[in-house]
Amino acid sequence: MQGSVIRNLARRRSSMPYGLPPDIGDFTGRSGAVADLADVLVPGRSVPVAAVNGMGGVGKTALAVHVAHAAGTRFRGGRLYADLRGMTGHPAEPYAVLGGLLHALGRRDVPETLEERSALYRSELTGRRMLVVLDDARCPAQVAPLLPGAPGCAVLVTSRTTMAGLPGVSGLDLDVLEPDEAMTLLTSVAGADRVAAERGAALDLVAACGFLPLAIRSAGTWLAARPASPVGVLARRLAHGRVEELPAAVACFRPGYEQLGSDEARAFRLLALADGPGFSTGAAGATLGLRRQCADELLETLADLSLLECHAPNRYRFHDLLRVFALNRTGRQGERVRALRRLLDHYLTAARGVAKALGEPLPAGSRPVTEASPGPCPGERSVTVEAARTWLFVEQDAVLTAIENAAREPGGPLTRAAELLLTVAPLFDREWSTRRLRNAALAVRNAACRRDDALARVYADVALQSLGPAPATPPPRRT
Repeated sequence: MQGSVIRNLARRRSSMPYGLPPDIGDFTGRSGAVADLADVLVPGRSVPVAAVNGMGGVGKTALAVHVAHAAGTRFRGGRLYADLRGMTGHPAEPYAVLGGLLHALGRRDVPETLEERSALYRSELTGRRMLVVLDDARCPAQVAPLLPGAPGCAVLVTSRTTMAGLPGVSGLDLDVLEPDEAMTLLTSVAGADRVAAERGAALDLVAACGFLPLAIRSAGTWLAARPASPVGVLARRLAHGRVEELPAAVACFRPGYEQLGSDEARAFRLLALADGPGFSTGAAGATLGLRRQCADELLETLADLSLLECHAPNRYRFHDLLRVFALNRTGRQGERVRALRRLLDHYLTAARGVAKALGEPLPAGSRPVTEASPGPCPGERSVTVEAARTWLFVEQDAVLTAIENAAREPGGPLTRAAELLLTVAPLFDREWSTRRLRNAALAVRNAACRRDDALARVYADVALQSLGPAPATPPPRRT
């Protein structure tokens, strides 16, 4: 009798799995997210399920592992971990994952069917206080067979897609780091002396990384490997779109892009041209050449995959590094030029409607828009003065970005960009936008000189003259 009890106790101890990856030694920030997850993952009468959603590289796995390590006293039955490989070309099948989990639980006699494995898995977890961490889930259907059935357990899921389809799930949308947290992370990787010596450049660097933890860690590694390179060198390279300097970030973004269907991939590539940052659903429809409903469906799909963020009603935006990554993807020849022409026509139609509402004359020689915009914009209906001013306030950055992208794009619709520039120059608030207007006008003028586009150059010169003389450059500081 006594020997039987000892054997049972030994078996119970051996079946307390601890399969978590190691916690990150320099885990930074996230105090609010850690507290929120701790509040959800409490063993009780039900099985709490917490899902951490967010874009690639935002730190979902690091957060989940950190929280799971800290929750050891709550889940004395053990902590299971499974990488579901949702963003790879071959996501883990629930059948295979259940086999691995059952082996971790000490079972060697694993059933053959998915249903039998799932039932045995739930039976094994009955009466135990266990935390199950399911990392990088593809979709709710992949997770559902892996959920415990009895109280006492809890589940923590990470995914780039929403897990809203899981019963009773509590979702946490993980955002990028706060600036001070980003600086702390960079310091831990690149070294305190290095960051302190070039603090201003370090701030520029974490901003160029979009405060994304994976990108900041990759940037810190770049600096640590190049002790003689100034911090500002990498910051400037990233500011000029050289995202390949952070190979870990590119490797993180690529699987999500490669899993997109052809329509979604095209939308991802082209919408980056409209991001100012931020763009309306109307601008998206114009860029893609689609009706509102079709464009909305594509936008929602990209947002569900954390490739876009819906930050306000009918408005979306890219993360800075994702936008650069998207701009670096190649598509069909000429598709970017055609998309820019449609986008500029959309904004030109809107700007003319705004000018009419505000009583501003149109530039001499204005030509009709040749391609109708598929999305609604102020130029398609009577516009109130209030609506016109709102459009100018909301859209000015996106409009100027579209102009600059047209000037930058080889073979881009430069004359159309110059006409839009001349139309909006008297409309935008000079107190806030003179510098951006001047930069856009110079970009158009320089491109016009390179391409020998006389009309675009004339438009750009007129716009520059309307802005008045450029402010004098301050003399360099004496040291």
